[in-house]
Amino acid sequence: MKPIISLDGKWQAHIEHILPRSIHVDASLDWNNLLACVPQPGIACEYGALRKGAYDPAISNFVSPIFGGLAGHFRFRESGEVEPLTPEAIDTVDPTVLNLNHNGLVNDRKAKINGALAINPSAAAARRRAQELRKPDRLGMMEPYCEAVAQALDAYATRLEKKAARLSAKKRR
Repeated sequence: MKPIISLDGKWQAHIEHILPRSIHVDASLDWNNLLACVPQPGIACEYGALRKGAYDPAISNFVSPIFGGLAGHFRFRESGEVEPLTPEAIDTVDPTVLNLNHNGLVNDRKAKINGALAINPSAAAARRRAQELRKPDRLGMMEPYCEAVAQALDAYATRLEKKAARLSAKKRR
């Protein structure tokens, strides 16, 4: 969920094959097997697609980023950490596959979450914003770390709602 940006007219990404080319030659040019990923070619990275290398999702557990349903596989904490909820997610988060709890990713997610919570939205506003984050914009783009921020906003709204319910119950006594 890192943003792909353009610097000096060059996109800071590469095309990744979800099913590795070395094993799935027949899927090398299949559009459903291609995904733009950070970082750009030639840049070392300790997480994500370059980390995955020849890991084969066809025979091993893996949550593909091209299919929806991230919320069913991962819980994103306000700390920026990812908690895997399914066997596929456990393997995907693993440091030898995508390493999704790498400090750089955790810090990026935490900063984005903190930015959304810093304005102290009402429970209703937090829920609205979480819904917006789960929908592509008019160009079909999603915001960076959208599901992580949406889950944090939903958790925040739930805390506010529970607090309001407790205070309301106390007033009625």
